[in-house]
Amino acid sequence: MKATGIVRRIDDLGRVVIPKEIRRTLRIREGDPLEILWIMMVKLF
Repeated sequence: MKATGIVRRIDDLGRVVIPKEIRRTLRIREGDPLEILWIMMVKLF
């Protein structure tokens, strides 16, 4: 995953705005379904 340096806050309704540049790059359009996955990563030393 590439770091973008973009930080977005969750609003009081639990929404997150995906910046237009990222939506355009990923070809995400209004009304498209979006699955959010939570992947736990553990760093071992």
